[in-house]
Amino acid sequence: MADKWDERKKALEDEYFVKKEKELIEKLKGKQREAATRASKEMCHMRCPKCGESLKERSFQKVLIDQCTGCGGIWLDAGELEEVAGRESGSWLSKLWQKVEK
Repeated sequence: MADKWDERKKALEDEYFVKKEKELIEKLKGKQREAATRASKEMCHMRCPKCGESLKERSFQKVLIDQCTGCGGIWLDAGELEEVAGRESGSWLSKLWQKVEK
């Protein structure tokens, strides 16, 4: 009789620890999801390299550029300067860009 009780006790202990492990795994998965969500939000909200404030996308001559909400600085991604200079055919920027390309 004692053996059956010990077996039942062991089975209940195993069941308890399996349940606790599942709860911990779910808790860790939740933390991972939160961290991934936070990281993706941070990637969407880029920071100004100069002052650290957030950058806001705005349209300039149909080109999306990033402007700092703090210092007002303008930051261009790869290819955006060429696009802006190309649309400004007679401007100083276009002339400057043509000199740089040569």
